[in-house]
Amino acid sequence: MKNIIFVFSALLALTSCSNNDNNSSEDTSSSENNSILPKTISYVYPNVNLGTNSTSTLNYDGNKIISSVKKDSKTTFIYEGNLITKQEQFDIDSNGKEIKDVEVLYTYESGKLKTRITREYFTTKYPNGEYIGKTVYTHVSNSLISYIDYTVDIDTQIETKISEGTFTYKDGNLIEDKNVRGVSTSTRTYEYDIKNNPLKNILGLDLLLKETEISRNNILKIKRVDSGLPNPSVYLTNYIYNDKDFPTKQTSLAGDGKSVEYEIEYTY
Repeated sequence: MKNIIFVFSALLALTSCSNNDNNSSEDTSSSENNSILPKTISYVYPNVNLGTNSTSTLNYDGNKIISSVKKDSKTTFIYEGNLITKQEQFDIDSNGKEIKDVEVLYTYESGKLKTRITREYFTTKYPNGEYIGKTVYTHVSNSLISYIDYTVDIDTQIETKISEGTFTYKDGNLIEDKNVRGVSTSTRTYEYDIKNNPLKNILGLDLLLKETEISRNNILKIKRVDSGLPNPSVYLTNYIYNDKDFPTKQTSLAGDGKSVEYEIEYTY
């Protein structure tokens, strides 16, 4: 299943922004810092085999994100109040025509994400999408969220469970993501800096959990342990910050800890 526009497998997701007494960026509570939003986000790959360079331009209404536009794609965001209830991703062909590719619907309970329904591959035969995925979330506590992933039969609407897992949070950051699929278990643990995540001020993104991987701070290290594999994988990320402690450049290293997998550059 595709990610939506923020394909930030190196960027971050939270359920609540707890106070962090060890955070040096105390001025993040100021109205000036709360208004800092990324204008462009550029992905740069060291070679074409790893990915295609791209730049997204983000458009806002206040702190609400309205759209993210690249040369060949566009994602729009719909709000109800301060909650994002819908995302739509479009491919843009050479004539500038927009063709819907992905649609995601969100529901909430007591201001917290309850369900996410993803529809993909829209055709004349399947006007509502050929693929439907559904995730149901249970907020066990302020720091623990469990979830179940399903596929939904396009004809019968029968839901089939494919995996389940838990998210564990601390100080507004996801610190563990555990997923169980059949007999296989994958666990990711995260370590962070004490600076500002570039997307933290976009209203409503923090409620979408790990989909967009938006956190309070920035990931420095991801350790992934998979059952059935002898050794864990470790991924490291380095940052350059501006005078407001927001990243202007992010360098993500491959599993060997040496070679560059990709870089992300931000303007504000």
